[in-house]
Amino acid sequence: MNHNKTILIDGVRYHKDRPASCRQCYFWKNRKVGCTLGKENCYYLAESPKKKSPCEGCCYGPCVSFCMKKFLGSKEVPANA
Repeated sequence: MNHNKTILIDGVRYHKDRPASCRQCYFWKNRKVGCTLGKENCYYLAESPKKKSPCEGCCYGPCVSFCMKKFLGSKEVPANA
C-alpha cells in the first residue's frame, strides 16, 4: 500500500483527501444523525478494519484442526489456563 497518499488518525489509516472534520464530509447529515455511512464504513478509509478473530484471547491458543472452545461446549473456559 502506498502510505504517502494516506494519513493516520487515532490508529486508523485514511486517504489524504479526507476532510479535517467529519462535519465537513458529504455524508454528514447533522449533529443528531451524524454520518450516514457510519464510522466503520467511512468513505475515506484506506484499509478495512481488521475483524476480531474468534480465537483472540482464547486460553487454548491457536487450534490446529478444530476449535477447542467449541469442542468443550458449555464448559467454562479458564481465564489463565
